[in-house]
Amino acid sequence: MNGFVFIKDYKNIEKYRVSFNALAQESFGIQFEDWYQRGCWNDRYICYSYADGDRVVANVSVNIMDIVVKNEIHEAIMIGTVMTDEAYRNQGLSRKLMEIVIEEYQQKCSFMYLYANRTVLDFYPKFGFHKVQEPDFYSVINTLEAHSDRPHMRKLNVMDVQDWELVMRYYASRSVRYSTCDAIHAEGIFSWYCLHVFESDLYFDEELDAVVIFMEEGNSIQLYDVLSPKQIDLSQVVNKIATEQTERVYYQFHPEQGGFRVEYPEPSDDNLFMLPNRLQSLDHIKLPKIAQA
Repeated sequence: MNGFVFIKDYKNIEKYRVSFNALAQESFGIQFEDWYQRGCWNDRYICYSYADGDRVVANVSVNIMDIVVKNEIHEAIMIGTVMTDEAYRNQGLSRKLMEIVIEEYQQKCSFMYLYANRTVLDFYPKFGFHKVQEPDFYSVINTLEAHSDRPHMRKLNVMDVQDWELVMRYYASRSVRYSTCDAIHAEGIFSWYCLHVFESDLYFDEELDAVVIFMEEGNSIQLYDVLSPKQIDLSQVVNKIATEQTERVYYQFHPEQGGFRVEYPEPSDDNLFMLPNRLQSLDHIKLPKIAQA
């Protein structure tokens, strides 16, 4: 576009990476520099941007994902970090970047998807995306079976080298939820979540031989994942993490086991949109949290 330089895949060009991080911090309060410095920013996260000189002023990022849906592996493209510098808005920069990304990837993948907040729900249908209503899976807790002291659970510190290596080792060897839905080969985005979202929510349970990722929110617990080389009965995990105050445990993934309650929440700031190709539908499927951006 006139006056702007199109750049992409520039993570190793410091001036652009620093500017991209500044825009991400300003737009969403997030950054990617420590993730890059740890060597976690791999070739599966690609920035497509417009620059004004050395300044990144608009961006659409591509995450190359392998998503398992009902025993089939699909290459998917997740779009994220869509942002424009406030001083450069209303010039069509995000629209043009979306068009570039869709043209490059749509025929190469099974589907494209993204999560949008409620302020931009009208933007993505212009490119062919349609809204998908994801289910929430949860359990109602019997407090008589809950533990208050979480025996055998050790809180992990991502700043500790040994703990970090343990988390990444268990992620690499974890049992995959093939029969429902899961993300594989997603070490990059998973490591970003560990550094910036789950940094206080990672636990190792020696008895289960598993890394358990969960977060308490009032009387509820959000269970994000259970990383183990073996399949684990989720009721065992729930009984370990629930306390006397816990009323519900929500699963931020699609459980393989049955016996869970299901509800469809009202529109929120995490609305799933899909652009189908070889895979036409994600109805009644819950993508794991680490497959979101």
